Order: sequence, then structure tokens, then C-alpha cells
Amino acid sequence: MKKTKMLTTSLAVMCTLPLQTTASAEKTHPHDEGDVMTVTAPVYSPLTIATSPKTPRQPVPASDGSDYLKTIPGFSQIRNGGTNGDPVFRGMFGSRLRLLTNDGEMLGACPARMDAPSSYISPESYDVLTLIKGPQSVLWGPGNSAGTLRFERLPPQFTQAGVKGNVSLLAASNRRWDKNADISVGNEQGYLRLTGNTSRANDYKDGDNRRVPSKWDKWNSDIALGWTPDKDTLLELSAGKGDGEARYAGRGMDGSQFKRESLGLRFEKSNIGPLLDKFEASAYYNYADHVMDNFSLRTPGSMSMGGMGMGMSMPMAMRLDRRTVGGRMMTTWLWQDYQLQTGADTQLNTHRSLDNGRWDKDARFDNYGLFGELTWEASAQNKVIVGTRLDRAQVDNFTTAEQPSRSATLPAGFLRVEHSVASLPLMVYAGVGYTTRFPDYWELFSPTYGPGGSASAVPGAIAATIDTFSASIR
Repeated sequence: MKKTKMLTTSLAVMCTLPLQTTASAEKTHPHDEGDVMTVTAPVYSPLTIATSPKTPRQPVPASDGSDYLKTIPGFSQIRNGGTNGDPVFRGMFGSRLRLLTNDGEMLGACPARMDAPSSYISPESYDVLTLIKGPQSVLWGPGNSAGTLRFERLPPQFTQAGVKGNVSLLAASNRRWDKNADISVGNEQGYLRLTGNTSRANDYKDGDNRRVPSKWDKWNSDIALGWTPDKDTLLELSAGKGDGEARYAGRGMDGSQFKRESLGLRFEKSNIGPLLDKFEASAYYNYADHVMDNFSLRTPGSMSMGGMGMGMSMPMAMRLDRRTVGGRMMTTWLWQDYQLQTGADTQLNTHRSLDNGRWDKDARFDNYGLFGELTWEASAQNKVIVGTRLDRAQVDNFTTAEQPSRSATLPAGFLRVEHSVASLPLMVYAGVGYTTRFPDYWELFSPTYGPGGSASAVPGAIAATIDTFSASIR
């Protein structure tokens, strides 16, 4: 009788070495290291949870963003192989779920999402992961009907010159080998932070001792240089690179290159005055250079496509890239029982493919947005939050001379009332939210044909923007 049960080994040994050679650091951020929850009940909002990706996780540390997210209730993933899955939250994925790293967005290049945005995220190199559920915030970009995920690196705090950080090492079955380092050097005037990691694993074998393609080998490195002339001012410049490869069991090709280049600049000024409390601005550049092929990590035709016995026997390769540039600015105003957060953001991303040694541009997306979010502390137990957002989005189609562009104005907003019971650890809230999402690259350009068999992605594709209405009472 053949064995059908999949057998895996999850024995692992992990060593973590914290480094601290300064006096105890001053912690002014509510999510500083040591104060971060591990998937806890929300503190500031019933629709927001936070966790520290550095907290040890079972069975082994996550190899990418999707692998980590599936441990949070409500999340699942569309698996590609052993790594680089695509996260799903409450049945929604893709651009309905926005993934931000240090408030910038890293978009993948593969038309079939073999390099989903979460593929370029190494969770353990970040300090805080915050999830905002549903369209209940307008601060972090348009169209987030499923929710918003923010992976953040917090500026290290120093009271005197010194070094601090942590180093971890993991070895496990199937030749799993992870190394992580996060070291900061600085004083009260500034800091230099270095983060780096590698993660690799081999294929595993099923119950019939058959090898299942699932191996990966990835690395990332980042550097941040910060200037803190006083406790209320921060200017930080950051840069990073990464690459990797991964074998996919359910695909006709593997990912043989996941190159990443990132640049970031942010400025924050707090406690400005009695009315204007904070000003923050940031800009980012993220570049993904992705290669898919069926010969570098497998023998052509050796594996089926989607389990249907359709392996491609001829060597094939495809190289694509995506350049994403964006920025945002926001001010926070305080007046009696009111807090107003208002600002603007923008993003431009361009997608290309390499054909006969020449890069051909097929799509360019532009988005410009204005937003405002008002919080009213009506009483010690009652709070009202309202937000509104307006975006202008456009896509340029370079694949055809017909219908070369499409644009739309995207409104969004929400209203939520919260009541905390004074005598019990209980909050009751009611909220309603509405968001409008512009179609993404995978909806407009990835399909072989547009609606009705059209060869063009733009003219009839999703006749109008996609509207999402959300209401909840708890």
C-alpha cells in the first residue's frame, strides 16, 4: 500500500545572541524593541494589531513576508514552493492588500506573481509589523480593501556612545540554514545600522520518498545612517540590496533571480508647537530585477506545469524588471480633543521586459493622492474617527498604439465610532468604509486577452474602477 501522507522533519536548533554595550536606551516610540506585542489585542484601534517579527516563531523563522503572515489569524497564502508565497487576507490578495516596508512599496515584476511583493521581505530584519484591517485608514495609499501591512525598522535609541543589536543562527532539517545580524553603532547625535541575512533550504521528500521541488537560497543586506541632533528630530538615509533563487513545484518555471535594490530618505520632526505637533516626509526607490527559467534549477520538461503533465521540454527564460519611485508627507495637528493627520503621497512605477537584449517598456502607472484623518476623543470612553482620501491614477499602455492610456479619480473614506466600557476590558465599535481601487498590472497586462477577446489591456479592462464597501459592528 502506497504511503500518501507527507512526512517532514521540523527539528531545529536556534541560537540568538543579543548585543548591548550601552546604558539602557531611552524608549520614546510606542513600538520600540522590548515594548512590541507579539500578535496581541489592539492597543490604539480595534482594527489594528502589531507584532515583532524578531520574536522567535515556531516551527522555524519565516523565509519571507508571506511565510510570516500566515501565522497571524485571518491570513493564508498561495504557495509557489518552499518560499515566495502570495499572502491572502480574508480571501483577498494582490493589490487589495498593500505591503509597505519603511513606508515604501516594493512591487514584483513577474506577470504570474512568482515574485509577489512579500518575496522581497525578510521579516526578521524589521522591528515592527502593523496590520490595519480593511478600509479603515486612508493614510497609507489607495485601494486597500483587504488591509494594509507595514514592516518598519525603528531608529535605534542611544543615551551614550555604544553598540547594540542581535545575531541569530538556525540549522534545521532539509539543509535549512539561516543567519541574521542586526547591529547598530551610535550615540545621541546619530547612528549607523547594518542588517543582513541569508536563508537557504533544500527540497524535501514526501511519504513515497519522492523529492518535491521547494529549495531556495536568498540573501539581503541593508544599511541606514541616521542623524538625531535632538530627541525630536530624525533624518535617515537608507540603502539595500538582495537576491535569491527558488524552485517551484507547481510552476512551469523557477525563479532564478530576485534582485532587489532599495534607497530611502525620511525626515521627522516632533513636538513642533502647540498646534502643529509633527511633520514627516519620506521618499523611496525600489527596483526588482526578476528572471524566470526552466533550466538553471531543473532539467527542462522534468516537472509538470500545475500538476497537469505539461512540462516545457525546451529551455526557456524570461527577464522582467519593475522600478517603483514614490514619496509621502504628513502633518499631525493637535487641538484640545482633536487630532488631524493630513498629507499627500505619490507613486510612479514602470514595468519592462528584456527581449533580444533590449528592454521594452509595456506599462507605467502614476498615482497622486491627498488624505486626511480626524480623531475626536469625545470622552474618556468614546472616540470618533473619520477619514477621507482622493486619488488620481493613470496607466500608460506601451504595448499598442490604440487606447494608450486610462485614468480615473478614486474616492475613499471611512467612519468609525468606538466605545470602551469603563468597568470592563471591553471595547464596542461600529465602522463603515468605502474604497476605490485602480486595476493593477496583473489585472490589466498579465492576461493573454482582455475582456471580450480584446488584444489591448486598457480599453475595456474592468470597465470601471473596483469599489469596495465594508461595514462592521462588534
